[in-house]
Amino acid sequence: MSKDRRAERGVSILIKKKFKKGITNWGAVNENISININHLGIKTTVLCVYAPSNDKVDLEKDQFYEKLNETLINIGTREIILLGDFNGHTGTKVNNQAVGLYGETRINDNEEHLIDLCESHNLRITNGYFKHKMMHKYTWEQHTRKLRSIIDYIIVKQNFKYMM
Repeated sequence: MSKDRRAERGVSILIKKKFKKGITNWGAVNENISININHLGIKTTVLCVYAPSNDKVDLEKDQFYEKLNETLINIGTREIILLGDFNGHTGTKVNNQAVGLYGETRINDNEEHLIDLCESHNLRITNGYFKHKMMHKYTWEQHTRKLRSIIDYIIVKQNFKYMM
């Protein structure tokens, strides 16, 4: 790619040395990464993804979420840690298993895709379940325009067994 052209997508996962021996396999799922780890006898799949931005055409977003849905189905009963830039604003919800009270209040089109995916796989967007100081809450900022939002999420099964 030319240095003059801005990269659109890309992800990586940094694994702490103590988890290296537990990695059973890894691979690319389109531009995204999947790693299977066995730790403390618990089989876990870590997925790192970069979703299309909100201004992309609906077909591209639909294809991304269809592929992610297939990947989650193929994981089966393993624990799931889904990390990434979802370019979505999920809002806040009361008494909802997928979205908590502490996210940002605004929503966008990508929110619907992400929440539908989480609800269909019994996943929880953890960012909204824990109260944060304002300086720690947002994952994206543009200082020159005084913009900030939450677009990067950590998502796990609603009955997640442990924390690494």
